[in-house]
Amino acid sequence: GVKMVYNDLENMLNEYNWDNGFEIPKEILADPRCDLALALEIFYLSDGYAYLEDLEKTTDLKEWNSFITALYDDISNNKFPKTGKSFKIPLSKVQKYKLQKKGISKIFLIDL
Repeated sequence: GVKMVYNDLENMLNEYNWDNGFEIPKEILADPRCDLALALEIFYLSDGYAYLEDLEKTTDLKEWNSFITALYDDISNNKFPKTGKSFKIPLSKVQKYKLQKKGISKIFLIDL
């Protein structure tokens, strides 16, 4: 396919309607230019907070669950490079504190 530049990835994400499933986010995440900032943005846009809040919870949303679990693992395993792009974690201090107490990796809690 046509090689995309980072801005294209960002634009795709910004224009994306999450009711359409996970094909586009998966494409973005699979792109070699996808970095940690973009991966974290996708994680939180796809309700990563709910996932972090209750990692054990089984959900009826099988597609979401497999998507978010795979993304969580990829981020945890440093699959995505830090490129100097910034991303502000969209959580309150209280939310971050609660997650930190649960042992959630700092990678999900610290702004880039």
